[in-house]
Amino acid sequence: LSIRLGRIQNQHFTTGTGTGQPRGVVVASTVGKTGTTGQTTTAIYDDLVDLEHSVDPIYRALPGVGFMMHDSSLKVVRKIKDSQGRPIFVPGYEQGNPGGAPDRLLNRPITVNQDMATMAANAKSILFGAFTKYKVRDVMDLTLFRMTDSAFTLSGQIGFVAFMRSGGNLIDAGGSVKHYANSAT
Repeated sequence: LSIRLGRIQNQHFTTGTGTGQPRGVVVASTVGKTGTTGQTTTAIYDDLVDLEHSVDPIYRALPGVGFMMHDSSLKVVRKIKDSQGRPIFVPGYEQGNPGGAPDRLLNRPITVNQDMATMAANAKSILFGAFTKYKVRDVMDLTLFRMTDSAFTLSGQIGFVAFMRSGGNLIDAGGSVKHYANSAT
């Protein structure tokens, strides 16, 4: 039950519409960079740099500022190569060195969120910014009901229903979190 509630909350806090559910961070974010024509399922190095610099330097200086994307988008980013055919991002490259850094992109942490959109036409596939500016408010604690009425008892079952109310929104309208939008065509 806790896993199910956690997963649905993550989905709502990521892509929630704000009507009958929290306003997700993707919905609340503003565009930082749109891919050029033909980039419906890709991003290039310059797009990542432009996305990073679309966020105000004050927010970029905050602790924990980084990227958020679906695992399949991370796979696309890992395939970006320089003009010599070398990948720009090699996860775990420095892990074996004493004091090695964890996986980072443009020296920023990466959060894999499976509720983010995968790269497709018009998809908001990568977020960058100060995710601490997204606030979650728990309105009601978890309430759990155990039902042993005759419908369940006749089948040798017990039913459970759980309720909880939460809200979420990006509290900064100035652009602390921006998204990369893939091209429409």
